[in-house]
Amino acid sequence: MSTDLPAEVSFPLDKQMLPVPGSKQPGFSPIYKSAAQPEWKTTCTVYDTLLRAKEENLEEQVAGWRPWNPVTNNFEPYFEWYTHQEVEEERTAIGSGLGALAKQGLLGNDLGETEWTVAIWTLNRPEFMIIDYANLAYSRRTVSLYETYDAASAQYILNHAETRVLFTTPNHVGVALAAAQQGKLPLLKAIVILDAFRPSKQTIKAGFVDPQRDVLAKEWAKTCDIQIFNWFEILDLGRKNLAAHIPPKYDSIHSFCYTSGTTGNPKAAIITAGMGGYVTTTMAFHKRGKFTVISYLPTAHIYARLCEIIVIRTGGRVGYFNGDTTRLLEDMSILKPDMFPSVPRVLNRIAALVQAQAAAPGLKAALLRKALATKIANHDRDGSLTHPLYDPLVFSKVKAVLGGKVQYITSGSAPIRGDVLKLLRVCLSCDVREGYGQTENYGFCTVMYPNDISMGSVGAVYPGMQLKLADVPELGYTSEDKPFPRGEVLVKSQCTFPGYYKDQAKTKEALTDDGFLRTGDIAAIDEFNRVKIIDRVKSLLKLSQGEYVAIDNLSEFYGQNPLAAQLLVHGDSFRDYLIGISVPEPTTFAPLASKILGSTITADNLAAMEEACREPKVVAAYLDQYTKIAQQNKMKGFEYIKGLYLTMQPFSVENGLLTPTFKVKRHEAVERFKDQIEQVYAQGPAQISSRTSKL
Repeated sequence: MSTDLPAEVSFPLDKQMLPVPGSKQPGFSPIYKSAAQPEWKTTCTVYDTLLRAKEENLEEQVAGWRPWNPVTNNFEPYFEWYTHQEVEEERTAIGSGLGALAKQGLLGNDLGETEWTVAIWTLNRPEFMIIDYANLAYSRRTVSLYETYDAASAQYILNHAETRVLFTTPNHVGVALAAAQQGKLPLLKAIVILDAFRPSKQTIKAGFVDPQRDVLAKEWAKTCDIQIFNWFEILDLGRKNLAAHIPPKYDSIHSFCYTSGTTGNPKAAIITAGMGGYVTTTMAFHKRGKFTVISYLPTAHIYARLCEIIVIRTGGRVGYFNGDTTRLLEDMSILKPDMFPSVPRVLNRIAALVQAQAAAPGLKAALLRKALATKIANHDRDGSLTHPLYDPLVFSKVKAVLGGKVQYITSGSAPIRGDVLKLLRVCLSCDVREGYGQTENYGFCTVMYPNDISMGSVGAVYPGMQLKLADVPELGYTSEDKPFPRGEVLVKSQCTFPGYYKDQAKTKEALTDDGFLRTGDIAAIDEFNRVKIIDRVKSLLKLSQGEYVAIDNLSEFYGQNPLAAQLLVHGDSFRDYLIGISVPEPTTFAPLASKILGSTITADNLAAMEEACREPKVVAAYLDQYTKIAQQNKMKGFEYIKGLYLTMQPFSVENGLLTPTFKVKRHEAVERFKDQIEQVYAQGPAQISSRTSKL
């Protein structure tokens, strides 16, 4: 078994994947493999690779946070850091402490030292890394809950995962104890309470906890047969009962990652130790170096965990944000990360604000337009990302928003348009690439090749992977299509999951008999043998005249509207056109409304903007932006949004309209806005000029 990082390879841009000779079967494309490194295999686990990272970087920083100062009632303006050695000591102590509880029978009489579940319900913080690595060291299972989960969702997951110990912050303790008191968490035996905000290293080393903090919780817990501990008590117990590591086997369960579907209960994807071993070594083909990355995406999502373990394996460090997304840019200005994992929702907002500034009148906007045009032309010619004049004069302020030192941005979890990636590349003067994957393969399937300046694809498969397309004839997609084969993406590798926990039926739906994962995504293999996602198997909507509309695809295009923060594209089989429910972006919407209504409306005056949303002239101007986008992208007439309802009330996790991964819950949103939808349809479709609409 080797934990060495692979040798660097070259990446051919003309043909990025190679079809395997003789692999084409009826109803399928050939199997494709990476042209850079077709064959690649590892037998190490994520425990092995992270242990190697520790050995190579023992005194190097790995986990950072902004300490909470109780005197100023604020976070300190700096990051403190744990080294690999400090994390290793604490993970062994925490793991040993939990093992001691099990040996004492406090976690149930049926429990051994390994193969039971520990849950983490908290915002991103160094304790997540320590707990997760402790579970790895002793072959236990991690399940992470989204901070935004309500009581019912948390209860379902804690039960389904058979959780024995819950690490959480004070705001969730009452929820857990209330459920336990009602007999709804029969297997939960211990809750470890973390500080609401992580203090300084000096305070942590002193082991100080307010003695009054947990008194009520402990009294309440006595009625539920649950033990209450704080972080330092588990550390102390472990240090007094140190136990040797019990490393996981290759196929041992490392974690349950719950998919946050838009309907029904989430499914628990089984993540094995071997899957993590594969991704931590394989990613080094594409990117290596001691990066500083900011952790702000939810650690319950596989994408966030993927980014962290990859950075750590290659000697980098993770700085955890303070927990308040409105202060994320403040964290980044202090941390100055050189890697920024992100999602289209965030990147589209940055791009839209740049586009809005470029569209404004005046000399500054004219200079920005000239700078953008020049840098985009240079990028398209030779891939260059820097400019000696425009970078310091125009784009330094844009780059400073993300801390000023970002070199590498990844986009994942949802599709993003190629022109947005290109705009970000030239504005930020850094490598911006899109990746593609699912929870069921550790978020690890394809990625754009380095120096690929041709946008519009998600790149090629990683080394050692196999990918093929399956015909979907009912939707008109086949592997015989011209000019490019099209079909559902099927993928197989060492990071393909073994199935869903306690759900054989869903596992059978997800995996083929020969071990390929059915992704549900429709793709084409383009002229460079790259994967281009074009649709979802289940996202097609049939209108009343028989036309099929790819809702997810349209939403991606319409996401370019700088006036909009959020959009739900809606249609049904009883209507012959689409409408939208949109939440305006205050900073761009307020000037538009002010101009149309002839009165000054500021971006912080939500009441005035809500009134503006009811003005037909404002709605018409807003709809014009969507029409322009449709025209620019040569959409068909039935793909145009022809009616619109505006509201300043955002879709959120709290109001039930977004999943924890910020995807719109379509069914719930349609139900919430059913009256407004009927009103918009009652007004009839907006008239689109036949000169610009292709029917």
